[in-house]
Amino acid sequence: MQTINKKEDGFTYLEVVIAIVILTIGITAQLSAISLSVIRNKSTAERNVARQVASSTIESMFAARDLGSSTGISNWDAINTKDVDAVNGIFEDGWRPVRENPGLDGIHGTADDACTGTGGCTVGSYTNNSPIRRGIERKIEITDIVEGPNIRIKKRRVVIKVRYFIGQLQTEEELATIIADLPFYK
Repeated sequence: MQTINKKEDGFTYLEVVIAIVILTIGITAQLSAISLSVIRNKSTAERNVARQVASSTIESMFAARDLGSSTGISNWDAINTKDVDAVNGIFEDGWRPVRENPGLDGIHGTADDACTGTGGCTVGSYTNNSPIRRGIERKIEITDIVEGPNIRIKKRRVVIKVRYFIGQLQTEEELATIIADLPFYK
C-alpha cells in the first residue's frame, strides 16, 4: 500500500475566527472614535454659541451703561434684576429663552427680548417677534458688592448663565464680571 502525503496549505478555521474577532474589535474601536469625534465637535459648537450669548449679554450691558439710554440704562439702579429691584431693575430674573434680536433697547435680557412663551415680547407699543434660539436659556444674576458700612454701592457682580443641550445632556456655561457705577449716564 501506498501512503499519500498531502500537504494542506491555507488557514485553519480557528485562525480565521481569531482574525475576524480582531478585525471586529478594530472596526468597533474606529466607529467609536468617529462617533465620539462627531459628538465632541457638536458640543464645541454649542459651547461656543453659549459663550457668545453670555458675552453679548455682558457687552450690551456695558454699552448701554457707557452710552446711556432713555429706553434702557438711565441710572445705576437700572442695572439690577426685577426680583432684586422691582421698580428700577430692567433685567428679567430666572431662566429665560434667548431671542436673536435684543429688542428696541438693544440690551439682552430685558423685557423686550426675554419674555417666556413662544409669542412675541411686547413692551408698550413695541413687539419683538424675532425667533427664539431653540435649546438655549439665559439667567442673569446681579449682586451688589458691599465695600463697607454706609458706603454707597458702586460695584455689582454680574453673572450670566447659559443653559444648552448636547444631545440629551443639559450643560451650563457661566460668564461673570464686575460692573462699576461710572458717571456716563449722568
